[in-house]
Amino acid sequence: MAQLFLLALLLVAPAVHCSPTMVNQGDLQALLRVKQSLGNPATLKTWSAASPNYCSWDHVRCDEAGRVNNVFIDGADDVHGQIPSAIAGLTQLMSLSLFRLPGLQGAIPPCLTTLANLQFLTISHSNVSGPIPDSLAKLHSLDSVDLSNNMLTGSIPNTFADLPNLRSLDLRRNQLTGSIPASLVQGQFRSLILSYNQLTGPIPRDDAQDEINTVDLSHNKLTGDASFLFSEGRPIGKVDLSWNNLDFDLSKLVFPKDLTYLDLSHNRIRGTVPKSLEQLSTLQTLDLSYNQLCGPLPKLHGVMRHGCKPYLHNQCHSGAPLEGSCHQL
Repeated sequence: MAQLFLLALLLVAPAVHCSPTMVNQGDLQALLRVKQSLGNPATLKTWSAASPNYCSWDHVRCDEAGRVNNVFIDGADDVHGQIPSAIAGLTQLMSLSLFRLPGLQGAIPPCLTTLANLQFLTISHSNVSGPIPDSLAKLHSLDSVDLSNNMLTGSIPNTFADLPNLRSLDLRRNQLTGSIPASLVQGQFRSLILSYNQLTGPIPRDDAQDEINTVDLSHNKLTGDASFLFSEGRPIGKVDLSWNNLDFDLSKLVFPKDLTYLDLSHNRIRGTVPKSLEQLSTLQTLDLSYNQLCGPLPKLHGVMRHGCKPYLHNQCHSGAPLEGSCHQL
């Protein structure tokens, strides 16, 4: 989602071209060093000292003062090496996107924390590895962080909760371990995606009526009660908690009315399907399969309009089998 937002931003942002007097030598030299560190790839062939108007280069955008504020390198198989420390020389950088670069490796460098104006950080679909630096919390302007589809290890830093403007965090498809920091779920996130990792323990309780729209914690090893994520007043649209070891009673939950996507499959959720499901007129995707839910199903259109598939393979321990009661309706 963050990647699509950045792409839209690039499409509407006008290109700013530097006059010779506007060229900032610090930005120019930093970009040339970045290119060199990445193996002088053909992807960056316009990055040349012979053509110092870097605002006209591919993969670069500038502000009205001629300072580099956006670097986006994506889909390049000829980029090789580690994230260049020379990026720290782009002191007015607001957006950095390194996307689908399989030759990019090594750790996230601590020098990124010198980019005080950085709002959008994407390092995704690469072979970047190692821990997520705690020092990223120094970037107080960050609005969106996408570190998905890498080889990152270790735990999620508690310091992410110290970022006052962070609204979107995507750490999916890494090798992260440990628990979800308590302060993380209580942040003012609109999108929190931590799926396909090896996270353990309970989901930290959050009773705040926040602005969160998307929660995807699927494909981890999370345990305990997640029912607190659901309340009628929340503006939440997507919840995916599938493929965990969550254990709670679904019977009396009142789902948020704006819910469009709900996947609680492959857990240990018990009880019965609540009547509040009838009120979810905008719900497009539903999966409650592979749990311990029992029947009977409420004889309501909103419950049955998804068919029987969302209710399959529930091993009821006390009550009527859910799958059987579905087929009888």
